[in-house]
Amino acid sequence: MVHINSITTAATIAVSLTSALTLVSAHIPLTTHSSGHGSHALEKRQAAPAAPTTGPSCNTTYAPVAAGSYPAIDCVPFTHDPQVQTWLKLVDFSKTPVFPPSQKGVCPTDKTSIPQDQCWWTCQKCEAPDDITSCPTTGTWGLTFDDGPSPDSPRLYDNLLEHNQKATLFIVGSRAVSLPATLKRAYNEGHQIAIHAWSHNSMTSLTNEQIVAELKWTEKAIFDTIGVTPIYWRPPFGDVDARVRNIAAQLGLKTSIWTQDFDTNDWNIPAGAATPQSVVDTFKGWLAKIPSMPHGFIVLEHDLFPEEVNVSINGVLPVAYATKGLLMQPIAQCLNDGKPYKEGAGTFKLLPGGSGGSNGTNPGNKNSAIGLGDAREGQEVLTVSAVTFFVAFVMNL
Repeated sequence: MVHINSITTAATIAVSLTSALTLVSAHIPLTTHSSGHGSHALEKRQAAPAAPTTGPSCNTTYAPVAAGSYPAIDCVPFTHDPQVQTWLKLVDFSKTPVFPPSQKGVCPTDKTSIPQDQCWWTCQKCEAPDDITSCPTTGTWGLTFDDGPSPDSPRLYDNLLEHNQKATLFIVGSRAVSLPATLKRAYNEGHQIAIHAWSHNSMTSLTNEQIVAELKWTEKAIFDTIGVTPIYWRPPFGDVDARVRNIAAQLGLKTSIWTQDFDTNDWNIPAGAATPQSVVDTFKGWLAKIPSMPHGFIVLEHDLFPEEVNVSINGVLPVAYATKGLLMQPIAQCLNDGKPYKEGAGTFKLLPGGSGGSNGTNPGNKNSAIGLGDAREGQEVLTVSAVTFFVAFVMNL
C-alpha cells in the first residue's frame, strides 16, 4: 500500500508526507477555472490535453508500475500500463458518447458551439438525470469535503467526532497513498469514503483511457487502505460531461457533484482571493433561502489546505451546528442508501429516518437535537458557537 513505484516503504512514507505538507503549505496564487472552482497547488499541474502526464514534475517516459506500487503522485497515470489495460476491458467504449477532450476543462468562447447532448456541467450547467446534486428533503445538507486526506484533515475529523457528525469525503488517490493512516481513521469513524480522482485534473480534458486510469487507481488505493470500494465519486472542479459520466457509470460509479451556486469558495482563501468571513457570510446567505427550497442541498468544501479546514471548524460548522432544523448528513444518508460501497455498508451506518427524517447523522449530534425543537439547548449551542468563532477569529488576527 505504501510503496510508490520502486521506492522502499520507509522512503516512500517520508517523501509522501513531505509532498503532502508542501502542497498544503504552498500559497500559490489561484487561477480561475471555468467551472468556478479555482486551481490550487495540487491542481495547477496542467499540461496539454494529449500529454500522458501533467506538469514538469511528471515523467513523460513510461515505466511500468511495480507490483504493489502506484503511479507517480499527482500525475495522470500512463494508460499502457498492464494494470490499466486490464481495467480498460471493463468499459465498452463503443457505448461511450464521442466528444473531444476539452482544453484543460476551459469552456470555449462560444458556448453555443457545444453540442446540447454533451451535457457539460462546467460550461452548460447541465445536470444529467442520474447526477447527484442535492438531497431530496428540504433542510437536509449533504455534508462533503474534497481533496483529502491532508495533514490538516485530522483537525476536521476531531471537530466532526466531537459533534457526532459524519460527512462524505471525496478522496484524491495520490493523497490516499500519501496519508493512508488518516484515510483509515476517517473510514473507521464512519465517514462515507468516496472517489475524487488520482491527479485532480479536469476529467473532460482526459482521454477515455486516462479517465479509466484516474478512477481505477484511486479506487485501488482506497480499497488497499480500507478494504472497501466506493460507489460514489465526484469529478474535480465538477468537470463532467456525457462522455465522462458514461465511463464512470460503466465502472459502477455514481456521479455526485453539488447544488449549483452552493460553492463556499473556501478554495480561494489560501491565495487571498476570499476570506474566512466572506465564506461564512456566503453560507449564512444560503441559510435564509434553504427553508423555501423544494429539496435539500449539497455544498462544496475542502480539507486540503489549513485555511480550508480553519474556516470550516471555526466558521461554517459552528453556524451550522447552531441552526435550528438543519440536518447535516453524508450524501448516502440523505439518499437513504445503506450500501455506499460495492461490498455493502462497511463502517457506514444508515440511521432511521433516511432522507431528512427526524434523525440527524447521529442522535448525539447537537444539530439534530435543535432540529427537534429544543429552543433552550439551541440557544446554548448558539452562544457557545459564537464564542468559539470569536476566539478563533481573534487568535488568527
